[in-house]
Amino acid sequence: MPEATNEPLLTMSAFWGLIALRRYAAMHPDVAVPEAVHAVRRLSADDSHHDYGAAVILRAVIGDHCDNDDVVLLFQNIISLVIKRDQPWWVRLAPLGRDRLRAALNPNEVQCFDAAGLFLEMPTANVLAWWDSLAQAARAVENDSKLQQGREAEQLTLAFERERLARLGIERNPKWIAIDDNTAGYDVQSFDPGVVEPVNKLIEVKSCSREVVQIFISRNEWEIAVASAPHYHFHVWLLPEKRLIELTVDDLARHIPLNQGRGVWQSISVTL
Repeated sequence: MPEATNEPLLTMSAFWGLIALRRYAAMHPDVAVPEAVHAVRRLSADDSHHDYGAAVILRAVIGDHCDNDDVVLLFQNIISLVIKRDQPWWVRLAPLGRDRLRAALNPNEVQCFDAAGLFLEMPTANVLAWWDSLAQAARAVENDSKLQQGREAEQLTLAFERERLARLGIERNPKWIAIDDNTAGYDVQSFDPGVVEPVNKLIEVKSCSREVVQIFISRNEWEIAVASAPHYHFHVWLLPEKRLIELTVDDLARHIPLNQGRGVWQSISVTL
């Protein structure tokens, strides 16, 4: 697949240039791309002004994926492939709905989405499937990013605890529990000095990469935290600066909701 480029690809000028090139190539399959561009510009006044620099890149991007003559479907496929290749920042808005994503597009991009029928007031089944696929892909990317961020935070805690144990003279290593059992209710088992032997220090690791520091706590994590207090701690890593906030059960207790009536809370967000 071609390398990423700063050339704006989601423009109608690039789209119509691609169509002109595809039409010429169908009649003259043996003509090289540069010669085809020159010929199209010379033969048709209507096609002379298109953005062929971007059109040539689009032609390479779509490859053999789009052999349908339906222009609307072609445009949908082009947009999908460009998004997959370039991962524009606004794709993360797809799960929030069409209006939220449209507001983030520039005028050229809006024109392309309109031409592809993606903003129809009453979308077809095909358009609905297109948006659902985009939202699902966006969620997968977001989940993968969160997983990587979480693993980075857990490794930061392991390194932090190794250094702390060495300073305390405790000749043990922290254990990475989450890598083997993600249902344990904590991610790392470390140690604190005890009266005779070191005692367990259970650590639930959180991470945050936003200006507003917000963490999520599950009911399972909190029940284990309460049962294990005061030996349970929360490590909140602020990324990318790698700054640690360490919290105890008492620090978070006043933020935890109560079960009422037949309602049982399962997960909460806490802003620090």
